[in-house]
Amino acid sequence: MTSNPSIRRRQAKVAAIGAAALVATLALATSVVAATRDSHAAKAANPDAATTITMRMHEVIKPKLYDIAKPAGPSIGDEIIEKEILYANDKRIGYDMLHFTAAAVTRTAPDVVLQGVLVLQGGTINLLGETTFQKIRVGVAGGTGIYQGVSGQLTVLRTLKNGDDIDVLRLVHPASTR
Repeated sequence: MTSNPSIRRRQAKVAAIGAAALVATLALATSVVAATRDSHAAKAANPDAATTITMRMHEVIKPKLYDIAKPAGPSIGDEIIEKEILYANDKRIGYDMLHFTAAAVTRTAPDVVLQGVLVLQGGTINLLGETTFQKIRVGVAGGTGIYQGVSGQLTVLRTLKNGDDIDVLRLVHPASTR
């Protein structure tokens, strides 16, 4: 270390300027992160970022049980396949294909895992979930086309006398597509 006072003062000034620059950089980075987080939270809370569609779902392929798991009769692993035509405001908007796998079977109702897809003009919407058919609510897990990255929920509101379901699909669009 040098004993020259002017060199020590210069080194102290350089160190102080470096420390001030580091503090300013950290403050700026923290501000940018906080502003970005607040911006994303505001977008997620924005009701305009969601789309809600009420649909009537008409079965064209009635639920068909595939008794593939032992023992014979309803049991874990059995599968059900279903296809429906989707209508909104009395206009055909697409169709769905649904695949159910029994995860549990009781006297009251099966507990099934659902995998499905809604095929619409702008792309597809993937459905995943579990239901006992007492109340049907499954998640939206992305899609293709204009539905890429969506999340949300499909809820069956009621079943009509003719067997058609009235469903509500709520889609939350990712910020990058808004």
